[in-house]
Amino acid sequence: MSAASITIQPVVMSGGAGTRLWPMSRAAHPKQFLPLVSDKSLFQETIARVAAAPDGVSFRAPLVICGDAHVGLITAQLAQCGVTAAAIITEPMPRNTAAVAAVAAGWTARHAPGALVLLMPADHHIADADSFRQAVKKGAAAAARGAIVTLGVKPSEPHTGFGYIEAGAAIADGVSEVAAFREKPDLETAKSYLAGGRHFWNAGIFLYSPDAMIDELHAFAPAIRKAACAALEHGAAQDGIIRLDADEFADCPSNSIDYAVMEKTSRAAVVGPVDAGWSDIGSWTALAHESGDANIAEIDSDNLLIRTDGPFVGAVGVKDLII
Repeated sequence: MSAASITIQPVVMSGGAGTRLWPMSRAAHPKQFLPLVSDKSLFQETIARVAAAPDGVSFRAPLVICGDAHVGLITAQLAQCGVTAAAIITEPMPRNTAAVAAVAAGWTARHAPGALVLLMPADHHIADADSFRQAVKKGAAAAARGAIVTLGVKPSEPHTGFGYIEAGAAIADGVSEVAAFREKPDLETAKSYLAGGRHFWNAGIFLYSPDAMIDELHAFAPAIRKAACAALEHGAAQDGIIRLDADEFADCPSNSIDYAVMEKTSRAAVVGPVDAGWSDIGSWTALAHESGDANIAEIDSDNLLIRTDGPFVGAVGVKDLII
């Protein structure tokens, strides 16, 4: 597969419950379907990021993997974007990201042979879509050669709430081997990571060939590979929606792709530092940082989170409030 002909199958993971932003985000309408930062929902922003591709790369229509309860929201929001999904695959119960990676690999191998998988969460915000796409292009060349690539976000602060990826030897421009995955650090360790310049935030975005992922799941998490692929094979398809077989999927162990594969494989590579304005919108503080609003004014106030859907809101002489 040459760099001039790389086809990518975007796969949007949309099964999260978004509980950290309750009560705004709820199980029936989680944060990925809310317009938190722009007039589009985070899900729609994710779809828009793969609507155009850089030279040398082409994106297929997105594949969406979600819980059955959110199919209506997804089809409605796709229609608002004017996008038709390649398919929507529903999980009968959550089984974490390793199972999703396996299902994405199995579906892509069958329906888009030769394409790479770009596995993305639906509930992240990326301010600079062009920089994101260029990072994907860099990673695609490595993934086409058999690497399992993750995107490493350039840290903007010594954050203790994210896992980090330690970059090893360079294998291409902007792409390195992964030396290690580091758990959420204490503050002093996070400061040393920031100063050293070789540690990136783990954004949970992956790029791989179906064969590479299936091979590594077979080696390190065979029960996940077997159950997820069987659930896909025996699933029921109708009108562009594939419902995974519930009995097969129930046998699938629940584990993240990081623990199941990435921390064990010798194929792990990282594109980084990616400086694209990434945020997981994983807390009220993160949301407040990303969603500046001209209709909000604070005077002699401290530690506020204010949201408005239009009317002007002013706060004077108050603190420690959510409005």
